[in-house]
Amino acid sequence: MQTFDAVVGDTSIIANRTLYVDFTLPYSDTGMRMVVKMKDDQQKNIWIFLKPLSWDLWLTTGVAFIVTGLIIWVLEHRTNMEFRGPPDQQLGTIFWFSFSTLVFAQRERLMNNWSRFVLIIWIFLVLVLTQSYTASLASLLTVQHLQPAVADVSELIRNNDSVGYQNNSYVRDFLIKQLNFNQSNVKSYSSPQEYDEALSKGSKKGGVDAIFDEIPYIKVFLAKYCYNKYVMAGPTYKSDGLGFVSSFLPLLFQITS
Repeated sequence: MQTFDAVVGDTSIIANRTLYVDFTLPYSDTGMRMVVKMKDDQQKNIWIFLKPLSWDLWLTTGVAFIVTGLIIWVLEHRTNMEFRGPPDQQLGTIFWFSFSTLVFAQRERLMNNWSRFVLIIWIFLVLVLTQSYTASLASLLTVQHLQPAVADVSELIRNNDSVGYQNNSYVRDFLIKQLNFNQSNVKSYSSPQEYDEALSKGSKKGGVDAIFDEIPYIKVFLAKYCYNKYVMAGPTYKSDGLGFVSSFLPLLFQITS
């Protein structure tokens, strides 16, 4: 500060720096968080389409599927030629009729009014069930897609995973002294590209499983590399944000105003 009267840039406001210079009010989001990879396991589970409904509901739906077809057959087969034929054909008609109503593609004409009444109730139930299933599956896929691969800091420490921070940042001391990370597991990086490379590798391949940085820097990183890859996770650790610096108090007031 013997050469310059002020610093205009993204300077972190830290308590020990205020012993030597003065800061303006923070001009950005305050706080520090970690960014981790998104959990990407929904595509690996081929049975995910069964999860929107409980097993009891699947069983109830299957029974209702068979019972509806059987009731329609009992009411129609005496007077409707489309429900007659050899036993195997009639059995196929029972299942085909119930299945076709799921996609509203039934071709058989119903002659009995009671059959039509049963069909109206069944179609209403099918409509409610399909809409609920679609909404639940979409919600499930979205929630799984947005889940972080690492839930919290304690998981990183317990697994002895490596973490990263911005080079020459106070975040290093915070990770070691406040969060109790092993010093050998704390690595420095100097650009968003290096963040991306380290997170892509992971701890087991020489990278890291999480990056800790101030929220404004994380937002810049996510704006460039977020698509289907990374997400902020864990709590927000309090910080004073970013501000401008000056050792000349009147100049500081002028900048703030």
